[in-house]
Amino acid sequence: MTKNTETKERIAMERKWQAEDDARIMAQYQEIMNDKARMSRATKEANRQARDLQKRANVMKQVSKRGK
Repeated sequence: MTKNTETKERIAMERKWQAEDDARIMAQYQEIMNDKARMSRATKEANRQARDLQKRANVMKQVSKRGK
């Protein structure tokens, strides 16, 4: 088997795995979207994580200003 053939096979396998994974993710997304309680909890959690990330970003900005 040539290196080019091995590469093509590897790429094909990776694309197949990605398609399988994407299909699972899309099914989970659909399940979440169809469950109002689950969607609400997920939205609240996303907001909490966004607030935490914003706090961390603000701290990082303060740290970066001290170095100037």
